[in-house]
Amino acid sequence: MCESKKRLKRILYVRSGPYVLAFNNYNLQEVGLGSAFCRKGYDFDLVYYSKENRNQTINVKENKLTILWRKGIKVLRTGIYSFLLNREFLGQYDMIIVSEYSQIMSYLIASRHPNVFLYNGPYYNLFKLPFIEPIYDKLFCKKINHKMRKIFCKTQMSADYLASKGITNTVVTGVGLDNSKFESEKDIDSETQKLLDKMKGKTNLLYIGSIIPRKNTELIIKTFIELRKDENYKNVQLVLVGKGDEKYTQKCKSLIPDRLKDDVVWCTFIKNAQLKFVYKKAYVFLLPSIQEIFGMVLMEAMYFGIPVVSSHSAGAGTLIRNGENGLIVDQFNVCSWKAAIERLLNDVNFASTLGDKANKTINKDFMWDSVANKMLKYMR
Repeated sequence: MCESKKRLKRILYVRSGPYVLAFNNYNLQEVGLGSAFCRKGYDFDLVYYSKENRNQTINVKENKLTILWRKGIKVLRTGIYSFLLNREFLGQYDMIIVSEYSQIMSYLIASRHPNVFLYNGPYYNLFKLPFIEPIYDKLFCKKINHKMRKIFCKTQMSADYLASKGITNTVVTGVGLDNSKFESEKDIDSETQKLLDKMKGKTNLLYIGSIIPRKNTELIIKTFIELRKDENYKNVQLVLVGKGDEKYTQKCKSLIPDRLKDDVVWCTFIKNAQLKFVYKKAYVFLLPSIQEIFGMVLMEAMYFGIPVVSSHSAGAGTLIRNGENGLIVDQFNVCSWKAAIERLLNDVNFASTLGDKANKTINKDFMWDSVANKMLKYMR
């Protein structure tokens, strides 16, 4: 083996966003990607924002994934980590991956290490106050485009967004699914069982995610109300898993007429690994988001063979071939969503075919090992 390939054995991933992540609540993308690199023979260190400094080590075959939970300075929507500006610290790593073009740490790290790659997801302004965005873009976009070895984009919409800012050194690598939590979960928790008992014997329309305006939860509820006016769908039930803005949640609940309150099941939290049991009881998965960077729940539902109906977000546009492995609804109106759901309710064979092809799509092209292989073509 040549000397350069022997050296490339340690990777650092920096998630700069100054937000504390709940390890058990989500299918964390960075952990999935890191595990894939470990399976390919690399040690992978991952920096997450935290309120305390601590390390968490996960053994993946013969290599280690180490999560460096670190305190950072939160400036507006940006995270600053002073220890990452130390060239000696950065020099331990053969390659560094930084998240999001709009995080200042991405530029600062690329200025201090010769082998830095950017992984970008948003296709809209997620981290900058509106008046700051054009200033930041003018100061840093050209420099970022020049200093990054390559810029990996989660979707084509993300690549197009960066191109509009003059960042063109991009390639679309997609997002992967980490199924390790699902595969290792064997027992059903008591809270999960309570939800499964409510789902038993029903035709369940499932939504998982935050209850916030951007996720457009009210559209699902309005559609469900219209759907249930038809006696043929009296066994159809709406299941909502998630919590969010209290005012918006109450608004959504106020839309439900008394006759249907028992047919809308609300569950504020299910541990991510436990969702495997919930997906398997769903007939259709719904994701009507107005904006969605990707939508990991969409990928999870497809992995479990559930036919999905989604708005035309970046993730749906990447994962779904409309009418073949899922349905995309372009309009945000009740009539269009009702028609899509009815199509699946009225044709069990069609729904089953969509689910089967959805599962094959994820297993073939959207597991983290596939994404890591795409990245390594440029990193080597």
